[in-house]
Amino acid sequence: MNNENVKVQGKPVGMWQSIAFGVTDLMGGGYGALVSAYLMFFFTTFCNLNPLEAGTIIGLAKIVDSITAIVMGKVSDSFWKTNLGKKYGRRHFFLLIGSPLILVVYSLLWIPGIGFWYYLLVYCLVEIVVTMVLIPYETLPSEMTTDYNARSKMSTTRMFFSGSITSIVTLVGGLVISLMGEHNSWAYTVIGVTFAIIFAIAVLITYKFTWERPVSEIQAANPAENGETEHQGILQSVWGAISSYFSTLKVKAFRQHMYIYLLGVTAQDLFSGAFVYFIVFGYGLSTSTASWLLSLGILGLPLTPVNYWLFTRLGARRCYIFYFTLVVGCLGMYYWMFLIDLSQGMTIALLGVLSAVYLFFKGGAYSIPWNVFPFIPDVDEIITSERREGEFAAMMNFIRKVTSGIASVILGWILASNGFKSGATVQTPQAIHAIVYTIVFGVGGLTLLAILLAFTFNLDAKTHKILIDEINRLKAGGKKTDVKPEVKATVESLTGVKYEKLWPAAKS
Repeated sequence: MNNENVKVQGKPVGMWQSIAFGVTDLMGGGYGALVSAYLMFFFTTFCNLNPLEAGTIIGLAKIVDSITAIVMGKVSDSFWKTNLGKKYGRRHFFLLIGSPLILVVYSLLWIPGIGFWYYLLVYCLVEIVVTMVLIPYETLPSEMTTDYNARSKMSTTRMFFSGSITSIVTLVGGLVISLMGEHNSWAYTVIGVTFAIIFAIAVLITYKFTWERPVSEIQAANPAENGETEHQGILQSVWGAISSYFSTLKVKAFRQHMYIYLLGVTAQDLFSGAFVYFIVFGYGLSTSTASWLLSLGILGLPLTPVNYWLFTRLGARRCYIFYFTLVVGCLGMYYWMFLIDLSQGMTIALLGVLSAVYLFFKGGAYSIPWNVFPFIPDVDEIITSERREGEFAAMMNFIRKVTSGIASVILGWILASNGFKSGATVQTPQAIHAIVYTIVFGVGGLTLLAILLAFTFNLDAKTHKILIDEINRLKAGGKKTDVKPEVKATVESLTGVKYEKLWPAAKS
């Protein structure tokens, strides 16, 4: 790792700035970990909801959130035209207001025993607020620097916080549940409020110690929009959102990125949503044991720099294949342990080792998309000659939320259709096998598809440098007819567009 600061716009992007950026993924990772590990179990055990109702709440909220992501990307990209955007920043304004909102709405989600419509409304609000923060947040590496290694360092730092909080959430959750009792519904309230406070503080730190492109630079890049009024600019941006968002899928590297990302994270949605059920009913162990097993991912945190090193040296394609293959191998071991007869002590010991290995490799696999993402807008820039970080972040979140919602509904349907009984301490063999097959074959099948698609992915440090050098040449007035054959081939392989149609030609 290069320890020298990378300077952009006169500001250094060093380790402190990387930490200040990454800390908000305590919310991004921790919020998702709490929901994945506990929310459906909380709904079906303490809120008088059946699995289909619980899955429907999570699924509908994700759909509402996906619409929020679409709107939020455009609003954030255009917010520099408003007085608030000029004062606080088109990205930072949403961090500032999001901090107190997440504290309130996330705390309200974990109150037991109310009813379907309450949880649906509150969870929709939670998803909206989280997306309102994360869409602008995810653009910050592209806003702060153009350097490949600096962006990779920022993304790796972000993944460190995300990975650490994922383990801490379940470790603390397991301790609270053990102390307050396996059947004490208010234990989940304590867990939820505690982490809501942590999330709110983390977002404020990122707001205070990061920056974005100055308004003057955005105005210079968008001279046609400088005369628009605030009201007209945002309304017109939102009105044109749909066609603009879906144009992001014309970028070949982004399409490939999304295919691999969605298969990977949807597999992880199924794994996380079913894991507590898997441990409690598949192996006959306690909820606190399931929480302890999920927390073992923290053992891999000291090796987070290894993930950064591998990504910068091997590139995304090789890293994807390596990590996903190991994930599939671990799923096979989970299934083998389910099939054989072991003592409880031996089962817990082997699950501890296996879960630590699985969670480490899973963490590596799912950090890659966020290492890759800051470079996608650069590929788009040579097509459109525009910077659309917000739109790409919004589109990525939009499709991801849709698939996450679908995964939650499918998991609820699988449990309900196989006779899972809410609140019961013992389930039928049919229900248990449905949980096990979801973990092993559902997660494993999606991951295998991701491996196959990873072989086609071509965006790495070498191809990115070629791309950036060509963009800079064109910006400096270089002629497209002077392009080198190898540069032309690389750019076309990333964009999926003939070179002759790139840059100004793409806007005609």
